[in-house]
Amino acid sequence: MVSVNPFQEFYAECETVLKDALNRLYPAFPLPSILLEVPPNLEFGELAASVCFELAKHAKKAPRKIAAELVQAIDVTGCQLVESVQAAGAGYVNFHVNSETFSRLTLESIRELDAEYGYVKTCEPKKILLEHTSVNPVHPIHIGQARNPMLGDAISRILLNRGHEVSRHYYVDDVGRQSAVIAYGYTKLGKPKPEGKPDSFIGKIYTVTSCIMEVQRLKKAVKTATLGESPKLQRQLDEWASISAEMEKRFPEIFGQLLDAISRDSDPEEQVGNLIRGYEAGEDEAKQLLREVCQLCLSGFRETLSRVEISVDSWDWESDLIWNGDVNRVLDALKKTPYVFEENGVLEFDAEKVADDLDLKNVLGLSDDHELTPLTLVRADGTSLYTTRDIAYHLWKFQRAERVVNVIGMEQTLPQLQLKLALSALGHVDYITNPLRLQSSSSSWVPNVQPQRTLHHPRRGYGWSS
Repeated sequence: MVSVNPFQEFYAECETVLKDALNRLYPAFPLPSILLEVPPNLEFGELAASVCFELAKHAKKAPRKIAAELVQAIDVTGCQLVESVQAAGAGYVNFHVNSETFSRLTLESIRELDAEYGYVKTCEPKKILLEHTSVNPVHPIHIGQARNPMLGDAISRILLNRGHEVSRHYYVDDVGRQSAVIAYGYTKLGKPKPEGKPDSFIGKIYTVTSCIMEVQRLKKAVKTATLGESPKLQRQLDEWASISAEMEKRFPEIFGQLLDAISRDSDPEEQVGNLIRGYEAGEDEAKQLLREVCQLCLSGFRETLSRVEISVDSWDWESDLIWNGDVNRVLDALKKTPYVFEENGVLEFDAEKVADDLDLKNVLGLSDDHELTPLTLVRADGTSLYTTRDIAYHLWKFQRAERVVNVIGMEQTLPQLQLKLALSALGHVDYITNPLRLQSSSSSWVPNVQPQRTLHHPRRGYGWSS
């Protein structure tokens, strides 16, 4: 006899003899779903049952007396792994394993099954979509972001070995200011070929370009500042001037070229803003430029992940959700709810009202007096925000799997909270009330979505310190 899970064999024997004794002594008693647990100390055995405490109310007897009766009624003569059963404490039934037989079974199973040992196949294989890493394509994956790919890959391997069909996804956050800043700096350098690892090269461009632009912005702000604003802005400028000097020392060639090119540009911020809007609008020139710099960075990511033998099955581009209309459909659906309002040209989502109307604060682990901040869906210039696009991405994922697993950074706690409430406003309240199941709803814009299951974890990590 061999087994991928010897302890489960022991558990099954204990459960069988315990159920048999309970059915003979108390046939009218409804058996609980969990009969056995691992006790806190091995001296109490390898498994213990506390069912006597619940049974005492039914039988009108002391738990200790019921435990003694059960031990007398339990027959372990046909068991290979159960050595003894004892009544203990105020009414526990403790099971002790036959160490010699259990050890022999374990060693023989390991010898015969080899790498398959310990992987218990599921009786209900699922189609699972697992997202991990998803670092912005603007810098190398640094050590602070190494947690997510390690966790994500480990979870995917465990699920695969359990017999599930797993698809590993990477969410490419290519929309917004960071990618546009890189594209701006990249063009100012004449679109050079990467020197060294491409994600490191892109990271240098991003760091230096951002630094130069911030110094120039603060210089202009200081000139027009009021007496009250001036000291604070000057302190910020001094800090950024110090950072700028460090950047010039570390990356002299890139810094000199970018400083010269950006200084001749009358309004760098406007150029970056045009790239952001052009990319969201799907303009060919902006699409080609930003995709080029993002792909350069992603090629470096692939190299990094391959070094630690981590693979990705699908690279999901955030921009595609905009260009294919998914984000607009989400916005249209949210506008039909009573939770979206406009303020100074900015489209906002009232997360607090959703939580109150649907009584979700306790479910989310929040106190009643915890006030949720609104979620900005669309800026005054018409561009969408990250979490808005993330709503569309989640609905996209729910259509492609029976279960969705996200491995993400803790700093995304608030956006993920707002995301859950937005999905609830679209009819997916079950996403919160039952985290293992997402029920489709007729009020949602998503067509033909079957009931889904989701495991949700805190989201993606960002930031790169040069």
